[in-house]
Amino acid sequence: MRTYQFELRKLFFVLSLTLFFIIPQDIFSQGPPPWAPAHGYRAKTKHIYFPDQNFYYDVEKRVYLHLENGKWSVSVTVPSIFANINLGTARKVELEISGHTPYQYNEEHIVKYKKPKKQKVKKQKKENKKK
Repeated sequence: MRTYQFELRKLFFVLSLTLFFIIPQDIFSQGPPPWAPAHGYRAKTKHIYFPDQNFYYDVEKRVYLHLENGKWSVSVTVPSIFANINLGTARKVELEISGHTPYQYNEEHIVKYKKPKKQKVKKQKKENKKK
């Protein structure tokens, strides 16, 4: 009886060990959000900046960096003030900044990636001048 139990435990251990090495380790990971770029060791994008909303997504850490009461906060989910925004269609800029504090360049990003002026207004003015 004891040898049978020993053999059964041995078989269970071998099967467990085999499954551990056969099943991919990342099978249960969520991966990046659908709007984020591909990731891996070749990926250059470290952060995604949403200029219209002025917040960042850290691709490596998978966290959102946003201003809250004048201070930068970190969140694992989309901050509630941006919950109604479709991040798939929102304007975004891929940044290659090393480190995990892209907001240290926030003033530069605000100026560099400001919202483009609407072209429709200029077209309407030109049409009015022709008439």
